Amino acid sequence: GIVLAFAGIQVLAPTFQRILAATPAAQSYAAQVYTGLTDSRVLEANGQLQWLSLVSTPPFTPWIAASFFNDGDVTTDPPGAVSVYIAINNPDALVELKKGESQYADFSFAQRRIEIIFFRTDPGKSARIRVEGKY
Repeated sequence: GIVLAFAGIQVLAPTFQRILAATPAAQSYAAQVYTGLTDSRVLEANGQLQWLSLVSTPPFTPWIAASFFNDGDVTTDPPGAVSVYIAINNPDALVELKKGESQYADFSFAQRRIEIIFFRTDPGKSARIRVEGKY
């Protein structure tokens, strides 16, 4: 009986591992894992809404946190005071970031990570946004 019970556990353990790996809780835990990597980008914003997808382009994984820095219009000297508008995952939730300002977004405990960054300036303007993401 002991041998059969032991053998039964051995056979069922991989099955339970496969079942548990497919559960929402296990998938959520896997999404929480922080690899410790940093991804730095420079985005050139204009009056047209643009976006950066982090899941369909490298690193092919959402960020857990991001820092945004508005350098303003770098085509002028000194850089022009141009506001940028940024949103995470939802283009209808744009937030203004004035020249010289920074913003930090932490999605550590969110159900959804930073998958898409939307950005633009006012029509006819341009500005540079530096972004540093952690995943």
